Amino acid sequence: MKGLLLKDFYMAMKYCRTYVIIAVAFSLLSVWGDTSFLLAYPVLLASVIPVNLIAYDEKSKWSSYSGVFPYSRQQLVSVKYLMALISLAFAIIFVLMGQIARMLINNAFDVSVVLSLVALLPAMGILAPSLMLPAIFKFGAEKGRIVFYTIICAVCAAFGILGAIGEEADLTNLMISMQSWLIPVITSVSVVVLAASWLLSIRLYKKKEI
Repeated sequence: MKGLLLKDFYMAMKYCRTYVIIAVAFSLLSVWGDTSFLLAYPVLLASVIPVNLIAYDEKSKWSSYSGVFPYSRQQLVSVKYLMALISLAFAIIFVLMGQIARMLINNAFDVSVVLSLVALLPAMGILAPSLMLPAIFKFGAEKGRIVFYTIICAVCAAFGILGAIGEEADLTNLMISMQSWLIPVITSVSVVVLAASWLLSIRLYKKKEI
């Protein structure tokens, strides 16, 4: 598994460096802006990285070549989910740094807001790959992109709605009000969806002819 993680890490560093730059840029912009889009976009980018890695694997015929190595299909699937979680963790760190800097500059540091972000952003970030990856493993990267773009459009629409709400109601107060009941629900649901997606992807990929 360590070898698979290193392979995907090197691929991500070579082919997905632009995503890192964009994530850092949006995190810096969030220091001076307070919209849900600036917070969510780096997280959304992180969810795209495993999809791109699968596309490069298919292009290089890695799926067939991996058969000569002592890796199970369960490991080949699991490494993509692990990369999604690792990418998500880095994106959340960037966003948190930007938001903490913004609050310190405005002399409005609020631990409850930070805790809300720590709970809410992973839930949002987990949802996209959980919905996309089973379709990618079932139909391949090319056909699975239809599902991928559909989900991206839906997520962007949701972020747009949150942004509109945030313009009418103070985003900080909104997050505090959500913390008591909605965030625990969203977090619990996202963990269940991730686990179900992970198991489904393993099952689908085991049945797929390579």
